[in-house]
Amino acid sequence: MTDLLLSMIGLALLIILIFLLRKTIFPLIRLWYIILVHGRLSFEFIDFFKEKNLRNPVNNCIRDEITLHFMVFYHKSKTAVSLTTQQKIEFTEVPFMIRYRELRRMRGDPYCINITRFDQHRVIVVGYNDQIQKIRLKSLFYFFNDRFVLGEYLLQDTSRISTDFIAESIAAKYLEGKKPEGDMFYITDPRGNCINYEYNGFSIAVRYLYKGDPEVNEFLDSFFTKNKETEGGFFRSLREEELYNRF
Repeated sequence: MTDLLLSMIGLALLIILIFLLRKTIFPLIRLWYIILVHGRLSFEFIDFFKEKNLRNPVNNCIRDEITLHFMVFYHKSKTAVSLTTQQKIEFTEVPFMIRYRELRRMRGDPYCINITRFDQHRVIVVGYNDQIQKIRLKSLFYFFNDRFVLGEYLLQDTSRISTDFIAESIAAKYLEGKKPEGDMFYITDPRGNCINYEYNGFSIAVRYLYKGDPEVNEFLDSFFTKNKETEGGFFRSLREEELYNRF
């Protein structure tokens, strides 16, 4: 009888303890499940910390908002030059539309990760530290619903190279060596894939947007085109991502 009473008291104390610590225990159990099923370099893992307003435990790839890196293709500067090429636009040796897991098999674990949502669609950016002819840069891969749709080279230190070097290299491959004038230009291939080159005085970004998937195109076109139905979703996503990056 005494053993039964002690067991009941112990069970009651355990229940009370779990109740008091539920805000700590349950999230830890959920986090353990996420790590076990998805891993520490997943959208789910980073999203857990974002949801709890905690600092991203993995390095950030970019300091500004992911949305801005897409938006340059949909709200082009009036001073930017737009050109065409007959060459197929590609980003590194990685084919567009592969999944994040496939990229990790090809390139290994990424150095940095950012995430956001475009409405209910998941967007994750993963990056690697690379070199091109001894020039240090980041290679960034943007996945929309786990499909690679946007690549970017980011050179944050231009003090050791000529700023014309990258633009001239792009021109040699896609424009028969004819370098465009100005600090921003676009190149589009026959499939609609597009390159955006931008030098802001401090860093150089070269972005490669894939336009070969009709469903992705339809959503991005509507999401980044201002109208009464989609404007709210775009600015809500931009605002939420800005707050997350800031804090």
